[in-house]
Amino acid sequence: MRQIPAVRLVHYADKTTAALHETLSYSAWIINESGEELSEVTLVLRSFTNAGMEDLQYATGPSILSIGPMPAGAETELVFTYVVTENDQCHAGELISAMAVQAVTASGTKLWDEHDAITPLACPDSIVHPLGTRTSLPTP
Repeated sequence: MRQIPAVRLVHYADKTTAALHETLSYSAWIINESGEELSEVTLVLRSFTNAGMEDLQYATGPSILSIGPMPAGAETELVFTYVVTENDQCHAGELISAMAVQAVTASGTKLWDEHDAITPLACPDSIVHPLGTRTSLPTP
C-alpha cells in the first residue's frame, strides 16, 4: 500500500487555563510523516485573538518561520510566548492561537495541516473596567 505524504502540526499551550499576567508558551511541533524529504516547510501564523476578536502579538517567537528541507521522520519545535493582559481578562473567554504548516514533496505535491491552540482564561475575583473602577464578582 502506498503511503500518502503527510506533514503534521501539533500546536498547544503549556497551561490548560491562563490568568492575568501569566506567561503562556505556545509550542508548534512540525512533524514529517511523509516517508520522504520535504522542501519549503514553513509555519504559517494564521491568527492569534482573544474573546473580543482583537488581534494579539506574541511577546517572543522565532524570527524565521521557514524550516527549509526536512528529512523523512524529522520533527522540529518552534516556541512562542504571550503574557495575558487586563484587556484579555476583560473579554473573558479564551485565547485562540491558530497556526498551519505547509510543505512540498519531491514530486511537487503541496501539503498542509493546521491546528488551533485554545486556552481558556481563568475567571478573576474582580473585573477592572476601562475607567479604572473595580467590580467584585460573587463567589459560588
